[in-house]
Amino acid sequence: MCGRYNILTDAEALITTFGILESNISLEPFEARYNIGPSPRNTEISSLDNSKLTLVPIVRLNDEHQLVLKNAIWPLIPVWAGSSVPKYSTANARSDTMTTRSSYRNAWKKFQRCIVPATGFYEWQVVEGQRIKQPWHIRHRKQPVMGFGGLWERGWTDDGKPFESCTIVTTQANELMAEIHNSNQRMPVIIDPEIRDIWLGDDNESALELAVPYRDGELTAEPISTRINNPNYNKPDSLDRVNSVN
Repeated sequence: MCGRYNILTDAEALITTFGILESNISLEPFEARYNIGPSPRNTEISSLDNSKLTLVPIVRLNDEHQLVLKNAIWPLIPVWAGSSVPKYSTANARSDTMTTRSSYRNAWKKFQRCIVPATGFYEWQVVEGQRIKQPWHIRHRKQPVMGFGGLWERGWTDDGKPFESCTIVTTQANELMAEIHNSNQRMPVIIDPEIRDIWLGDDNESALELAVPYRDGELTAEPISTRINNPNYNKPDSLDRVNSVN
């Protein structure tokens, strides 16, 4: 799974990282976001100004096959769901079922894949004898901004205004993530720069081959404060390291 992540950089860094033209940007500058979680279930999308909605930057191709950086609602709103966040979670799409599951197959068939930028993400570990799960902060050793594989969908608000929404694709955990996310053993699909064109392209078979556990040794993780457990907490000390996991 990947139900919480962070972007500890600014829009300019994303533009540089993904090589996006200034004219292809449609999101406002933003400050560091330490604790990004999906919009609450059943939230009505009458307006994109709804403060309950979580808007996140995504990178995708436009109709001219140019990279664009846009805001999208997280989680994905299926085409048949109208203008409200589903009552069940669509924050993550399993790579083994996303091609056929009704929530995601339209996006998959139409090659509506995207990259969800992140500087780190969180998972919770079940620790024997400990009632509260231990949160961990996971980052890439070499990439300050990594890219999760995602799907995006288009919808319309009640007053007819278009919006986009997204989900993060997950796969089986690698060795590190299996130890941390030991209750479910899943992890986000991570798309390296050299294979982004394949993920974003119009070859579904080749893209699906990328939805695999990330290679071992490339990610680093540290146990952090349980402050991150509060989805409304957005401060730097949420990343404070704890000395050990009991």
